[in-house]
Amino acid sequence: MHPRERIRSIRHTAAYLSTHMGLGLVEQSSEDVDWDLDLLDHMVPGIKSPGAKFSEKDYEELSEGKGRMCGDLSSMDWTRWAEDRLYRETRIRYWGGAARNRIRLVGIHRQYKIRVCQECGEMLRTYEGADDSVGNYVRYIQDNPVLSFAEHFEQVKTVYLRFKDDLKTEGMTLSDFSSLIPFAVSTLELGLSSVCDLVMDGPFQEPDSFFLERQKASYPGRSIDL
Repeated sequence: MHPRERIRSIRHTAAYLSTHMGLGLVEQSSEDVDWDLDLLDHMVPGIKSPGAKFSEKDYEELSEGKGRMCGDLSSMDWTRWAEDRLYRETRIRYWGGAARNRIRLVGIHRQYKIRVCQECGEMLRTYEGADDSVGNYVRYIQDNPVLSFAEHFEQVKTVYLRFKDDLKTEGMTLSDFSSLIPFAVSTLELGLSSVCDLVMDGPFQEPDSFFLERQKASYPGRSIDL
């Protein structure tokens, strides 16, 4: 977008930018992953990732006769290792007139989700070994930004805070609020492709920090860059 171009619509601008950028995480086919090379790079850092070296933890484990320097893979989290290779990081980038601090974050609409099979719709579970016949649902938190232009930010924020309790009483979210006014937009409104996971009515029993820390550990740095 040209720096001198006047921007009138947050929805049209956000929709236009979404066609020129990535948002969130993008899945890729397992056939596109060189599993052998990635495993070799894990065992001997630097083969695929220039400059990568063994860590202090690797040397500590070596002194105990375990770890990857000894060829020991017993502590390997294979699920996380595979997930890291089946997703690639993408970020939102604003430029031109939209990049000059003109877009502000009104708030975050947090969703609590359970992963479902995209083919049959059944809720997915993870199991702790052959003796676990019950398993645990695959649960995670998804944060959806709600944005507005800087010149409308105070107005949008004031109106939202004024009617926040009424919206909650009606069972409406911040994303629902943004869809009712012309000066704000939620990423959920942009028509971007997303998985059809089950959205819970409220938070999980565990604190949010439990899931956020786990997600951060699984996908370090993979967040929406506002």
